[in-house]
Formats: sequence, structure tokens, C-alpha cells
Amino acid sequence: MRKTLCLAVLVAVAVLGASAIPGFLHWPAVELQGWNAKLTAQMKDSTPKGQDLGKFGNHGFGITRRVADGEAEVHERVTDLFLTEAGEAELLVGGKVLNPRTAGPGEGRGSGIEGGRRVTLRPGDLVRIPADMPHQLLVKKEFLYFVVKIQQAGPETAEGFTHWAAADRASARSRLASQLAGKTVAVEAKAFGNHSKMMVYRTGDGEVEVHEKQADIFIVESGEGVLVVGGKTVGAHSTAPGEIRGASMDGGERVELHPGDVARIPAGVPHQALTRKELMYTVVKVTQ
Repeated sequence: MRKTLCLAVLVAVAVLGASAIPGFLHWPAVELQGWNAKLTAQMKDSTPKGQDLGKFGNHGFGITRRVADGEAEVHERVTDLFLTEAGEAELLVGGKVLNPRTAGPGEGRGSGIEGGRRVTLRPGDLVRIPADMPHQLLVKKEFLYFVVKIQQAGPETAEGFTHWAAADRASARSRLASQLAGKTVAVEAKAFGNHSKMMVYRTGDGEVEVHEKQADIFIVESGEGVLVVGGKTVGAHSTAPGEIRGASMDGGERVELHPGDVARIPAGVPHQALTRKELMYTVVKVTQ
């Protein structure tokens, strides 16, 4: 019995190892939102509770739940991307940090912020806070948010702060659809140094893509599709330095995509978005 069990475990490990793609992560929306209950159970008081979801060179992921206002924070060389999963908060950005202190290398904290700009964050909202910009979360009742942290070579300018409300991103569908003009994909992009943010709308399957030095972070906005990752590119050809395209993929791992899902595709890994009628997603591209 014991030998049989050990053999079964070894077979299971071998199967998992064969299908796993190092660095590829997929967080279904229901899984991300489920962290609210998990973190609630772990909280002993009003101290925020977070979970590290993976680190990959110059960027990493986490999810945090808060039930009280946070401190003022300044990350000298780290850009924050927040995706609201549940609850509501006021994000105070810019201004002057009150009672500043050093919390670690390149990390500042304070009791609050004087001046600055206030932005209300609700479920589905996405916000980008440039490196070296003071910010503070003021929580009404509870707030659960997915975080992407991107390491920068140095401080950024305040002009890089951007708030993409869920409603505004949803309204982009009609604007992008009007740009198709006989094609099956429309794209809007904005660059921020070592990373960029793209809004992609598809009514047909995409090509196979390989970005040799860029990791892709997909945030599904609407529609449904399938993400194929890690197979062999058929008809591979170079379209630009470090960029390869192909007509199709042989093999690979298939992941269902639904609104609210987030996925990370490592640099150098072939991937293809297959569309079911239509699919809109935000892509954050991080150069490594």
C-alpha cells in the first residue's frame, strides 16, 4: 500500500512538473476575491494583512486587505499598480508627507499627507502610482486590492500618476470597436519607462507572440477567451528586435479567461489569445 501511494505521488509530481510553466501565473477573479475571506480570518486587529503572490526580478505581486487608514508611503524606486478587488477607499497622492521617517532602504513612511489629490477607488479600478510619489489609502470600511510592484532605475515624474476607473475602461470597448475597420484587433497604448499599459480589444484570435525581454500581465476586462501558453510556435518569424510572431501554436497549456482574471506570462514564453466572439483586456508590459 505504501509503495503504491509513493508511486502515485511521484507520478502526480512528474505530471505537474511536465505541465508547469516556470513564471506563468493565472489568478481567476473568484480566487482573487476569495482572498477577502482568507485574509479576514488571519487578521487579529486593524493591522493590514497581505499575501506575497510571487516575485520575478524587477517586479512582483501581492494582495492586501485593509480595514483602517494606512500610513503615508513613499517608494523611492518602486512603481505601484493597484487593482481594486473589493471595498472602497480614498487614495491620497502627491503632497507633502507629515512626520516623515525611514522605514528601510528607499522606503519612507509618515503619519499623513498635506495637500495632494484624492481619488476614490472602487472594485475594478486600476491606478498607477509613480515611484517617489507620496500616497496614502484612507479606508471607509474594508479594502482588498491586488498589487503589482515594478522596480525602477530611479525616481519618476508626478505626471505618471494615472487612474483608470472600471467604468472608463469598460467604455473603451465602443471606442476600440470603432477603430477595427475590418481588422480583428484594436489597441491603445501608453509607455512609462520600463513598462507600458495597453488596452486590447479582439474579435478574433491573436497571433502567437514571444517577447524575449518583456513579461506580460493580462487583466481581463470583458468577454471570454482562452490563453494558450508555452507551446511551440508554428511559422515563427521576427517582427522587431526581440519580438517573434507565429500563425499558431503546437501544444502548450490552455487557460480559460473570464472578466476579472489576471495572468502573468514570462518573457520568452510563446502565448496566444483565442477569442470567443470578443475579448477585451489590459496588458501591462514589463521590460526585464
